[in-house]
Amino acid sequence: MRQVQPGDDDVLLRAVRVLETLAGMEQPAPLDAVAQRTGLPRTKAYRALRALERDGFVGHVGRLGYRTSGRSLSLALLLGPRPILRQRAISVLTRLSAATATTSTLYMRSGEHRVLLLATPPPHGPRLDVTLGERAPLTSGCVGQAILAFLPAETRDALVAHSPRNVPRPTPEELEGIERRGYAISRNANHVGISGVAAPLRDPSGADPLGSLCVAGPAGDLTDADLHRLSRPLIAACAELAPRIATLIGQDGWIRQEALDIGMLPDIEM
Repeated sequence: MRQVQPGDDDVLLRAVRVLETLAGMEQPAPLDAVAQRTGLPRTKAYRALRALERDGFVGHVGRLGYRTSGRSLSLALLLGPRPILRQRAISVLTRLSAATATTSTLYMRSGEHRVLLLATPPPHGPRLDVTLGERAPLTSGCVGQAILAFLPAETRDALVAHSPRNVPRPTPEELEGIERRGYAISRNANHVGISGVAAPLRDPSGADPLGSLCVAGPAGDLTDADLHRLSRPLIAACAELAPRIATLIGQDGWIRQEALDIGMLPDIEM
């Protein structure tokens, strides 16, 4: 995750729009056809496709055009049976971004990992560049630890003990503090210049957390007091969104999401 510089195109949302459009077309699809279907200028559609190609979501088949590739199919394993999930979540994240003037992100649990599912930028101010589908252990960063801290003690201890050696492990005291507060904070920890706060999406039935929500921004814009203040609207958003997600994926739905296997990306934790 990096901060988007002022004047950068909103590549993230445009790329999602292009990917959704391409997924519904006969493939390979020519660039001109994708641009026409999305209503984007040809140059902007091309830039979005190239960005998707670089990250493995789209493949280029020479003069024939573009088609979805392995990473899109992996993400579809999570989204495909539940397309309504994104519709139910995006309104909550959009309002959260507007209220906090930060980038809001939704992470779902996938076994021992968390996966970035959705992100919304603030209407004004600095934006962060994120990559949908990124995956990392629950032990890394505030978004993973916000889930980890609310797991049963035996599960939590086992995940910490077996976490990758190159990922910093939270101490029992740190996890107890997260559980007590109800949220986790990262200050410039794994991404230089970025700070954030995350809270768990707790299953109303009392089962393990479904995932987490996070709000983040440039470290220079967020003081410690700001991060604690942002936890209030964040927790309220989690309380609103968690029941919506629980009704879609069911109890312990994270187990079935283990199929979302798009590789480990060591530099994505907030």
